[in-house]
Amino acid sequence: MNIYAHRGLFDNKKIVENTIPAFKRALKDNLNIEFDIRLTKDKKIIVFHDDNLKRLTGVNKLVRDTNYEELKSIKLLGTDDTIPLLEDVLNLVSGRCILLIEIKELFSIMSLKELNKLLLDYNGKVLLQSFNPLVIRRISLSSLSRYDIGILLTNSYNGLKRYFYNCYIYNYLIKRKYCDFVSSPMELVFKVKEKTNKELFIWTIKTKDEFIKYKKYSNNLICEEKGIIK
Repeated sequence: MNIYAHRGLFDNKKIVENTIPAFKRALKDNLNIEFDIRLTKDKKIIVFHDDNLKRLTGVNKLVRDTNYEELKSIKLLGTDDTIPLLEDVLNLVSGRCILLIEIKELFSIMSLKELNKLLLDYNGKVLLQSFNPLVIRRISLSSLSRYDIGILLTNSYNGLKRYFYNCYIYNYLIKRKYCDFVSSPMELVFKVKEKTNKELFIWTIKTKDEFIKYKKYSNNLICEEKGIIK
């Protein structure tokens, strides 16, 4: 069973999501780690979930409009935690667990080259995933294709948009050779299993009951702290 700590182990009180302390706690508990990456204005790859800084910093500004020099000194949720560079996280983990990295935005070919450069010297297992099919395709055509690549699914669309999304995802994308695994929210698991037998990741497990239910369907569960069963 591969258990991934969703954004590390955090409570967003004393320890904030996607930070070095959150990842240290996950490593201490011998868990794999899931986290998010995105780009700053000066094209630094940072570990941060939201496109806007406001939820975790109080600063109403887009990450893509902010240079890393400004970001690195901003404290998160009143703690001493700050936004790490991907490089910082790679140095911390140093191959001690599996890293499941979600690419949160449309990385350009040049940005993917920079990501590849950072990962070249990393000695550990890495999985890459994204909600964006274009990112998945770009990764598959790059040097990053040496890693397993996964598509993250969503159930948030409605009407015609949902219809066309479902047609494309279920009838085409998840059947491509370059799509190695499917990362599904809990409510889509059974539909995914009807369409493919590719490796399945299930998120986000938050309770013991959810853990017990979904471990029957996958060996890869992405959990928040209270849902992790050791």
